[in-house]
Amino acid sequence: MAKVSISDIRRQEILEAALKVVSEKGYHNTSVADIAAELEMGHGTIYRYFKNKQDIAAAVLDEVITRITRVVLDIPAREINTLEEYRERLYQIGEGLVGAMMDDPMLASWIYYEKLGIPSEIIGKIDAAFNLFASYTEGYLKNGVEKGFLRSDIHTWETAQALNAMLFEAAKQLAKEPEPFDEAKKVWFDTIIGLMLEGMAARP
Repeated sequence: MAKVSISDIRRQEILEAALKVVSEKGYHNTSVADIAAELEMGHGTIYRYFKNKQDIAAAVLDEVITRITRVVLDIPAREINTLEEYRERLYQIGEGLVGAMMDDPMLASWIYYEKLGIPSEIIGKIDAAFNLFASYTEGYLKNGVEKGFLRSDIHTWETAQALNAMLFEAAKQLAKEPEPFDEAKKVWFDTIIGLMLEGMAARP
């Protein structure tokens, strides 16, 4: 196991503080001093780890994308052999996204970045991440077409983007639900997955 240095710990603390403060105040209303105040440290300390506020925001986005990617990459597409296995995998992805956002509701603020006022220079990271997630989803779709349990005429890239958009929106909305929310989660997942698979399933 790799040893975690004090420097690594401090850097992670800064990222967590930035995630919180920017989620609450928005990017433009947040200063490096605000992030330092959250940690009760001098803002000069932060400049030992990051060049400026934009550098911090870019690093936070990398962290958010890494957390979400762990959910998406759990089961390789080639291991899915039937429509029912794919249905189960979609539920697992949905559960994982909801769990990630329930564990840290601020993730949704960064995924849906419009209200944060994040500058255009780093918005490309989010767009690239959504395209990366869609490429994984498209792998499942192409696998399904190849193995015959999905229709051969579906537009895999567009369908992947649409499916991901619905799953992310469900996770965002469910993270706001008061507990217990099992029934709301079942309704969301049954609606999205049923709608998509009914339209994509290969016909006898």
